[in-house]
Amino acid sequence: MTTQLTILRRLLSAVLLLGFIFPMATAHAQLGVSLGLNFNRLSDIKVGDTQATFDNSQGWHVAIWFDLPLGPIAIRPGLRYMDAGALYQGFQEDLDGNQAVPEGLDVSLLEIPIDIRYRLTLPFLTPYVMAGPVLRFPSGADEAIKDNLKAFSLAGSLGVGVEMNLLGLRLYPELQYTFGITAFADEFRIGDVAFVPDTRQQLNAVMLRLGIGL
Repeated sequence: MTTQLTILRRLLSAVLLLGFIFPMATAHAQLGVSLGLNFNRLSDIKVGDTQATFDNSQGWHVAIWFDLPLGPIAIRPGLRYMDAGALYQGFQEDLDGNQAVPEGLDVSLLEIPIDIRYRLTLPFLTPYVMAGPVLRFPSGADEAIKDNLKAFSLAGSLGVGVEMNLLGLRLYPELQYTFGITAFADEFRIGDVAFVPDTRQQLNAVMLRLGIGL
């Protein structure tokens, strides 16, 4: 818990700094926070005749962001902490045909999403679509796998959402799909056996969240 609080404080400080960087038409700029769930999938890897297949995992995420409207377009950089859950759970077989991955092996990430939103203004609601890059940095992992994760990877995102005012609060319910572009891991190691993937192993996630404008 202490580690997570430290991360959140750093997220807030960094996003506030982002806010000062923009040459503002700040009359409509807004700071906000989001909290939600993520449903993650680590892509399979195949090494020769051996294939590693992983179960879906569930986790949660919290983000702080700065939204800058520019007409129908809004630019929203942010910082996000994501608990991705047990990504490496469910590996089917090792070289001897045995179950290989123990329970656990949780992974957490620090992400920098830069969403570009296109908004359609309606009388009571403002629906929007969004897309943009996501920079990923592993922030925590079990000892057995932490050395396998790349220090940096790039993802992209596509999503939809709605701006709404409710009892004086500006709310942002969203659905977003985040997909890996570059490799998430260098290799996958089980005990003394190293699996170097034939293709890039990537992390994809479906994210449901609710944002609140501050």
